[in-house]
Amino acid sequence: MADLKYDKKTGRLLFTKQMKREYTILMPNMAPIHFKMLKNVFVHYGYKAELLETTGPEIAQTGLKYVHNDTCYPALLVIGQLIDAIKNGGYDPHKVALFIT
Repeated sequence: MADLKYDKKTGRLLFTKQMKREYTILMPNMAPIHFKMLKNVFVHYGYKAELLETTGPEIAQTGLKYVHNDTCYPALLVIGQLIDAIKNGGYDPHKVALFIT
């Protein structure tokens, strides 16, 4: 398992070369053509990346459950899609990185 390294100033978890081999990057499907190209770029450079294609009212409900209701609707959908993938997509929650713009 990859060693977790944190930025000393901000405390943020850093994505390391070792994590590149072990982690799956989950990408929301905000703009299908653009994000499909972006996913392919990540894969080309050796990352494990998955473009999430789940849709439906349950994605919005999941987003509403975890974010404030004043959050913009696209962000609510993206967050719902990411959380749904972790809960129901068969991904190990300790081995994923979430991609959000």
